[in-house]
Amino acid sequence: MTLLKLPALLGGVLISVVTVVTAFAAERPNILWISAEDLSAGTLGCYGGAAHTPRLDRLAAEGLRFEAAFSAAPVCAPSRSGIISGVMPTTLGSLPMRCTATPPPGLVGFPKLLREAGFWCTNNAKTDHNFSRSFELGWNRSNRTAHWRNRPRPEQPFFAVFNLAVTHESGLFGDTPETVRRDLPEEARREPAAIAVPPFYPDTPPIRRALAQRLELAAALDIAVGRILDDLEADGLADETIVFFWSDHGEGIPHGKRSLTEHGLRVPLLVRVPEAWQERARLPAALEPVGTTNSLVSLIDLGPTVLGLTGIERPAWMEGRPFLGPDASSREIVISARDRMDALPGFGRSARDGRFRYVRNFMPWLDGDDLPDYASGVAITGELRAARQAGSLPQGARWFSRTVRPADELYDLSADPDEIADRAADPDCRGDLDRLRDAVRGWMRETRDTGILPESILRAEARRSGSEWAIFHPAGDAAAARALDRYDAILDTAWAVADGLDGAFFADRLRSDDEAVRFWAVVGTGWAATRSAADPTAALLPLLADPAPAVRIAAATWLLRSGRTTAADAARAVLAAEIGSTDPDLRLAALAAIDDLGEVTRPLWRAAAGLDLGPEDEYSRRTVERIRRRIADGRPSSEAGR
Repeated sequence: MTLLKLPALLGGVLISVVTVVTAFAAERPNILWISAEDLSAGTLGCYGGAAHTPRLDRLAAEGLRFEAAFSAAPVCAPSRSGIISGVMPTTLGSLPMRCTATPPPGLVGFPKLLREAGFWCTNNAKTDHNFSRSFELGWNRSNRTAHWRNRPRPEQPFFAVFNLAVTHESGLFGDTPETVRRDLPEEARREPAAIAVPPFYPDTPPIRRALAQRLELAAALDIAVGRILDDLEADGLADETIVFFWSDHGEGIPHGKRSLTEHGLRVPLLVRVPEAWQERARLPAALEPVGTTNSLVSLIDLGPTVLGLTGIERPAWMEGRPFLGPDASSREIVISARDRMDALPGFGRSARDGRFRYVRNFMPWLDGDDLPDYASGVAITGELRAARQAGSLPQGARWFSRTVRPADELYDLSADPDEIADRAADPDCRGDLDRLRDAVRGWMRETRDTGILPESILRAEARRSGSEWAIFHPAGDAAAARALDRYDAILDTAWAVADGLDGAFFADRLRSDDEAVRFWAVVGTGWAATRSAADPTAALLPLLADPAPAVRIAAATWLLRSGRTTAADAARAVLAAEIGSTDPDLRLAALAAIDDLGEVTRPLWRAAAGLDLGPEDEYSRRTVERIRRRIADGRPSSEAGR
């Protein structure tokens, strides 16, 4: 059951969850989670990868290896918000990177339900969930010493989480790779010359070296996993503990992390169920307790699965579903999503079934190089940029050089696992394209995907309604019906932008009473004008005085992007005003526009560079620093590289 189906039950406020422990409460398995960061499934030896991972390979051989497990988002904090809640980050407004979403009352981290049922719950030690402090996680201990060994009674069942960061993107920064390599046994080291470079990268020495280093990071991870499993065996708990190993999203390099690709979303998922608990697991009929499965799994299913295996009733607000246990069920598709990444805008949704990956690009004007500053620490980023500038990107790497994106992408993964050939225009795939496109749109409407609201509007409305979820889920049937009508109007407008409808479609919507509809109508008008070389000034100039700041920023952005000089000063004045906003979301939107637009905003650079921002404005501060570097370097625009 989704959150959407609960308004009558909740009356606008989620009731407190009452955990129900079943008759076998006195005999419950321990649960051990070992989570990795920034790791694609195809890296590990047990998935056919080139990394030396004997302990993980053994874990896979002793349990189940899931071949089709996917993260809800291709970056850490949004993905983890879905894992800890069992709810899609799009539903809760926790999808933009490093945002602060407010959960509705009563929605808690699922470890709290385990703790209330008598489990000792420990987290060692990452808490990066994009939620406000009102969100209850439920840990007994959450720090770098948290361990099942800290539980007060040896007979107390435990849920213990260990997050291993060695494979994080930052493992490729500076001299870290050499430090990791030095501590590896010879058989775990990988030489750049022996690396198979995937077709979506140029074949250069720095890229080969980075790919070899990624394999060595995975080998170091394997050693760390082995230590935890050794501790479990030393304590005599291996036969009493169900072990999960997973990664929060895909590989921490371009085309992986932050991308709606297999490389960015397909993750390893290994589950070892001891013989004593295999009856409890009640694996689907065609699934043995040891082996592999192609069953589709989303990482938001992890929490519901743990609750089912431990005999705790799954709360109705969870969108995830158990993939093992008494109530296990299968998925036909897995939805994943991405929005803003650091300071850079984004809005994409993806559906994955057993054969195809579909991607919907709501902002088709975004450049292929949409990598944030942080990704510049990885050598592959610099190599891609250098090859793009030199015009030497191989055919498979054209994803990085594109200046616009299609509204729809479709990849046949059975024939094209690297996602090189977009089949969206192939008549033979039209039925699959329509089916998956409809699935994405239907899912957005059913769950009330909050990504259709510009972030400043989303947060402002959440402050008024109590949470991002409550915006489209008000109490009362009449209010709920009005909220759905409103949602449809916004979604229709946003969807039409990527479909490339002309300005006439958006004309009436520019005068809508709803600021979110006006926002997308401005964007649609500007995008249509850009594609046709039309002049959007007459349509958009009045919107520079719109009462909604998000609409004003959008109008200014598209007027400046159009290259028309008659409204340039007025548009720049809007952006200049908004960088001084006390609303951090508006300030970031204005600064990001100034940074992205480049030379046409040069008169604003000094004012932007003069902003004194605190540590809480992380991405605005980084954008200001980038503008300062541009001034110092004399670079004409952001096209010089992030």
